[in-house]
Formats: sequence, C-alpha cells, structure tokens
Amino acid sequence: MSRDKPVILIAGELGAGCTEVGELISQKLGLEVYNTEKLIRNLVSSPTLSYKALVDKSISGEIEIEKVLYSMVLDIVKNGPAIIEGRSALMALAHEADLKVFLYREMKDRVKHLAERRKTDDPKQIEEDIKASDIDRNSLVEKLFHKNWRDPLLYDLMINTSKISFEDSVSLILEALKSRK
Repeated sequence: MSRDKPVILIAGELGAGCTEVGELISQKLGLEVYNTEKLIRNLVSSPTLSYKALVDKSISGEIEIEKVLYSMVLDIVKNGPAIIEGRSALMALAHEADLKVFLYREMKDRVKHLAERRKTDDPKQIEEDIKASDIDRNSLVEKLFHKNWRDPLLYDLMINTSKISFEDSVSLILEALKSRK
C-alpha cells in the first residue's frame, strides 16, 4: 500500500493495550484512530438513526450490526489514512493495509490493565470478560476468514506487551512501518 499516511491495523487481546498503543501512534503520525465504539458512536450520531433505533433494528433483524461495522471498516481501510484498533482491526485482516500488528499479554497483566482502565477491582469479573472477548474475537475471525485470530501469518508484527512497554511497542511499530515502505 505504502502511502505517506498509512493504514495501520492494531488487533489484539482485550487488555493488551491496543487502545493505548493506537492513541500513541496517532499522536506521532497525526492519524485518526477508529475502533468499534467509535464506529457505533458515528452510526448513532447520524440524524436518521438513534441508539435506541439501532438496537431495535438489530434485535428485529432489520440490520446486522456486524455487517454494518465490517462495511465501515473496509471503507476506512480503502480510503485511509487511519489506525484501526481492537476488535475492528480484526475485520480488515484479509484486506491490504500498510501494517498489521497483533498485541498480546499475560492474563494477569491483562486483568490488571483492564481493572485500571475500568476503575474496578473485581478481577474475577474482568477475567471472565477477557475470556468472553477472546472467544468472540476468535469467532469473528473464524467466521470472516476461516482462520484463528492468533495465527501469526495474519500479521506483520506481534508484540508481547507484558514484556515490551506501550511506548516501546510504538517505536517497534513505527520502525516496522518505515521498513515496509
């Protein structure tokens, strides 16, 4: 793809730091960051669709949120430049992007990080949420591409954020991006 302002996919495990790393890269490159929450907020901020209407249409089967989000992600990838992080990045794995990154982390570190972000200290609930998210993310990639979401062949770079800080992860990602041009 190789453009001045790239499309970077940062996929990973819940609690591995996709949001933080995406934001840090955004500050350095001046790119907008997209994730599932932002895409849904964009949907419901339209004058023709409220959050309640979106939920009602989804429940009734009138629209499939997953397909709408997938379409939005592909539009972002096609038009770039952007950083797509988290679950939304998984939707674009089979499509061309300048760099595809996967962040992973030890469970105890994921729980601690998520507890700090959510401002809660219920580690058992957080671990359950993480496990449910892992299942959901794998199911999404399996459904879309018939692959395991942790398959290293889907990514250009995989980073263990238990061992490499978010800041150092950003440096690795920027270096990898530079070397791909």
